[in-house]
Amino acid sequence: MHLDKQIIAEYNRGCVLELVAKKGPINRSEIARQLKLSIPTIMKIADEFSAAGIFRITGKGESAGGKRPELYEVVRDAYSCIGVDVGRSKINILLVDLLGGVVDRHITDTIGLKRPEEFVEVINNVVEEIIKTNKVQMEKLIGIGIGIPGIIDKTNGMVLYSPDFDWENIDILTPIHNKFKKQVAIENSNRTMALGEQWIGAGANANNIFCINVGHGIGAAILDRDKIYTGSSGSSGEFGHTVMIKDGPLCDCGNRGCLEAVASGNAIAKKMGKREAKEVFDLMRQGNTEAAGIIKEAMEYLGIGIAGAINLLDPDMCILSGGVIKSYDLFQEDLINCIKAHQMKFVGRNVKIRVGELGENASAIGAANLLLKRFRDLGGQIG
Repeated sequence: MHLDKQIIAEYNRGCVLELVAKKGPINRSEIARQLKLSIPTIMKIADEFSAAGIFRITGKGESAGGKRPELYEVVRDAYSCIGVDVGRSKINILLVDLLGGVVDRHITDTIGLKRPEEFVEVINNVVEEIIKTNKVQMEKLIGIGIGIPGIIDKTNGMVLYSPDFDWENIDILTPIHNKFKKQVAIENSNRTMALGEQWIGAGANANNIFCINVGHGIGAAILDRDKIYTGSSGSSGEFGHTVMIKDGPLCDCGNRGCLEAVASGNAIAKKMGKREAKEVFDLMRQGNTEAAGIIKEAMEYLGIGIAGAINLLDPDMCILSGGVIKSYDLFQEDLINCIKAHQMKFVGRNVKIRVGELGENASAIGAANLLLKRFRDLGGQIG
């Protein structure tokens, strides 16, 4: 019975913290109404969070008769978290507050790095510098969340396979945990990107999200509310390896005709004989018809792929993110028309297509939220 009460109390605290984080400033009566909890319960929880420095009174609301109610909000700098996005050419590391605000940002070029130990060393050094520069109190640091491309065993902190780095069975979590003695969480970077957008970005008001990352490669993540659909083996979201052309161009995964091999930034660049897709988009802006044709064809394949995903999943929202989407203005009309042309009649009729709002910080913010969400779920406790 005691354990049940403790679990219920922790759950209630988590719900209150989540609501005030999203809706604050908010008064206690409104919190009680929205969560269907008693006023005395809310008063007790609000007092506890205030004593812990997590809540503060920020003013008074409108009176409905009687005294004006006190408004509560989260003290955003009461705790902080580190979010890390490990990419092919750079590592983006953020110091993030309780509400997802970016306090500090460091980007480190990783071109030339190959071994996992080299990446871990960069992460450890930059995190140490961020902690020192911002005078972060270690007892107020919730932990370090990491997004990395590949198939991840997040329970054991292992990168099972990452074609981006040609890594197999690499332990990233342990050396970082040993360095800082803090919680470390690891997840696929497409999923952390989706979590970031769902938390404070384009998907903040959506429940079922299909988030597509179109950059050097193509990946995706499926969210049901704030839960990641991982699949039975944890490898869901390999959208870029949907085969579009039988016996088509060779993909980095070893298969042929994958969506990534015909519609990614890398595929666009290769077809034009350039190093980066940005060069091709720049040529299109200058009126180059060959570049325009290559991009149009790539977007047709991408549109067909997205339409297929909508037909299968029927999400509230598809979020487009990644480096290629920086040039969305050049192909938006073609892509949307292609998606609509290949959607089954009446299927996905409520879906909204949105561009991500968090840009290059989406994955790192989502990585930080792996631990920030745990902090909220535990009722303001570092688990």
